[in-house]
Amino acid sequence: MIRNWNAEWRAIGALPVFFVGGLPRSGTTWVQQLLNAHPRVMCMGESHFMNDMVPTLVSAAAGYRKRRAEGRDTWAPTVRGPQGRQLGPMVQMAFAALVHENLDGRSATDLAAVGEKTPDNIMHMKEIWAIFPAARFINVIRDGRDGALSAFIRFRSKLPSDMSRVDYMRAYAEGWTNRIRAAKAAGKGRAYHEVRYEAMHADPEIEAARLFEFVGADSAPETVRAALDSASFEALSGGRQRGQVDAASHYRRGEVGGWADTLSEAEVEAFEAVAGPLMDELGYARATTHAGAA
Repeated sequence: MIRNWNAEWRAIGALPVFFVGGLPRSGTTWVQQLLNAHPRVMCMGESHFMNDMVPTLVSAAAGYRKRRAEGRDTWAPTVRGPQGRQLGPMVQMAFAALVHENLDGRSATDLAAVGEKTPDNIMHMKEIWAIFPAARFINVIRDGRDGALSAFIRFRSKLPSDMSRVDYMRAYAEGWTNRIRAAKAAGKGRAYHEVRYEAMHADPEIEAARLFEFVGADSAPETVRAALDSASFEALSGGRQRGQVDAASHYRRGEVGGWADTLSEAEVEAFEAVAGPLMDELGYARATTHAGAA
């Protein structure tokens, strides 16, 4: 990242960078809030840096290069616009500018790491490492049946009106399988860390400490405890206890295994028929059997 300008910009440029991604409704926001609760970590949320800002910058650079090339034979000698890897510093600068704009009173000199959470980051891991070779990536994985149910409820109004929950479970299972497998492959040999939504519930202190250590921040017990309290379901949901449902809230239920008392057998079957093999690999027990099951 950048190494000039004033001290604040130099401090931003020296910070380790991390990205958080995962399937929709997999717990990425919880992880973001937990990281943000650490006094020396900043994790921006839903900036869509990789799937909005970067394409916008690349398109702008391509347009500039095209316009300069078109006038080369007509006007005075002109320049060639940047392309390919030459765009890397420009993109890094844009990320630093995003950080600077969102410090919200904090000082970059007090931070140990800075990152960004957008679920779709999971589809841009290769591009992330091409731009930020030393970046660290956190992949949040959740039982896809819980993720699919939560996503269907949350995004129902945006789905095709004739899409049934069975159809959605099948479609989510395909994305869950393909994206997790692709992320595992992309993360080999890289600074890549997986965190399970279920483990965050079962052993929050251990998982939080691992997250902090992974991004380069301290994991003292008192720091971990304070961060967990700040990012608890009760705090984020405005006082509701886990299990108290608010379908309109981003923090809907906050429990593990809610799919079991909500989904029909046909809906579970639709998910497991597609995602069964990966569920087996990840240790998620199937609830149904079907033709071709391992």
